[in-house]
Amino acid sequence: MASNIGLPSVIVEFKQKASTAIQRGNTGIVALVLRDEQELGLHNIKGSYDIPSELSEANKKYINLTLLGNVTAPSKVVAYVVGEETQLSDALNYLETVDFNYLVVPAIKENERTVVKTFIEKMRNDIKVRVKAVMKLDADYEGIINSTNTATMVEGEINVDEFCCVMAGLIAGTPLSQSVTYAVPKNVLDIPSKTKEEAETKVKNGELILVKEMGKVRVARGVNSLKTTTTEKGDLFQKIKLVDTMDLIHNDIRKTCIDTYIGKVANNYDNKCILMTAISSYFEELAKEQLIEKDFKVDIDIDKQVKYLKSIGVDTSEMDEQQIKEANTKDKVFLIANIKLVDAMESINLEINL
Repeated sequence: MASNIGLPSVIVEFKQKASTAIQRGNTGIVALVLRDEQELGLHNIKGSYDIPSELSEANKKYINLTLLGNVTAPSKVVAYVVGEETQLSDALNYLETVDFNYLVVPAIKENERTVVKTFIEKMRNDIKVRVKAVMKLDADYEGIINSTNTATMVEGEINVDEFCCVMAGLIAGTPLSQSVTYAVPKNVLDIPSKTKEEAETKVKNGELILVKEMGKVRVARGVNSLKTTTTEKGDLFQKIKLVDTMDLIHNDIRKTCIDTYIGKVANNYDNKCILMTAISSYFEELAKEQLIEKDFKVDIDIDKQVKYLKSIGVDTSEMDEQQIKEANTKDKVFLIANIKLVDAMESINLEINL
């Protein structure tokens, strides 16, 4: 009985997480790694008024470009300022403990692009914190958003790596209910011309680019660098919006489980059911916000549970499904969730008959 005390509060906690998902997803956090001789260290910037006065003009520009945002500004720009000779890997190691969603290194060197990719892979796969980087790199990976445009802006001529600040801020300032497709970046006056065929080729190549459409400069399609799809990672993983939603779900559930469950709750079937109910309540709220479809399901992963039971010498041949679900799995919990993500309208086909 004692192990169950307080557990129903987990359901409330999950519901609260879900109810604020839209707000948190509307205003992501952009991390910038800047090189300077002044103002070394971490700076939390919510507006231009927070920009450290001793930074170089170039670094001030990078921050202001990021703050342009889209529907909203990013909730915060985390600027980590390091010395000119500091290894990028050292700066990235520090950022492992910093809360952010998108990373940009606006003055990146060519040999540092793979360093950033390795860092993002480490964060997503090993540390289990789903973050992304915005930079010019044909990475074929959902964690890298391959922004390849230059632009003429109110601020002047902006090169490819500088413009990644604009795109990261735009993505961070886009609600989860929307995609960045056809979003109009602020302060952009002109872009290099490209034919429709050239633009189509770039989008299919996993490039986040701008095009001229209906009198404005717009984002062509909200895609990341992933080109090679598999049965595990289909075309859903190519969309910035959908990967952002998946990452939010992953980070929310993982954090709540770490804070409330791991090491704190007895691993019996009743408590597993409470955890499943809590996760279901989280999905219910996301469905209300139209981030996922209503027909989701959370259950014990029978296949993995059977495999584990056999590995510890349990004979499951005479056990029915319910007995398998209730079996003692020591400190292991095997759950499976089936959800369907909701995309934004991007391709509208209307046939008009006269």
